Amino acid sequence: MPITEISKDEILEIALHEFLKNGIQSFTIKRLTELTGISTKTVYKLFTDKTELLRVCLNKHYQSLFNELLKISLNTHNAIAAFSKVMQRIVELEFEVNPKFYSELNKYYPKLQDEIFEANDRMLSLFTDIIQEGIKNGLFREEVDMNVSWISFQRLYSGITREKIYGHLDLPSPELVKGTVFVFLRGMCTPIGVQELEQYERPI
Repeated sequence: MPITEISKDEILEIALHEFLKNGIQSFTIKRLTELTGISTKTVYKLFTDKTELLRVCLNKHYQSLFNELLKISLNTHNAIAAFSKVMQRIVELEFEVNPKFYSELNKYYPKLQDEIFEANDRMLSLFTDIIQEGIKNGLFREEVDMNVSWISFQRLYSGITREKIYGHLDLPSPELVKGTVFVFLRGMCTPIGVQELEQYERPI
């Protein structure tokens, strides 16, 4: 494919797909040139090195994810629906990623992993808006602490999708989500919120 027929965004889409599908270590600059038709020289004009390519890909990926989740949140009728649908979508997407990707990111690119965690401020903002709306409308308990809840949900989510700490139980992911994330969410709810939540406590 001639370079005139491919944009930087398209190059990033191709690279991101390969990173998420096959892991980080197996994907090389040479492989990128084969898939895109651009030269190695052109790649290094666009990106300093493979780490920079990965960083830009992940920034693009998480911005896209945030935009999708924000849209989901804005198109739901209350905070319970918003939180449930956002969480379900996150888990769906997570299981489309090769586990090698996260293990290699943690092992070989720890600083980049830290940068990604710092970028979670946008996700925290979305989470906070949903919880505050739920408290305002009587769906979540007033004593809910935003930061504690956010950290707790992150740990539950990571335990299911990345750390596989429940792996020995041999349960499907929907059951794990129902038994962890939704149990915790139920504890945040008022009686009215619990009634609403029951509509979403179903397999993902």
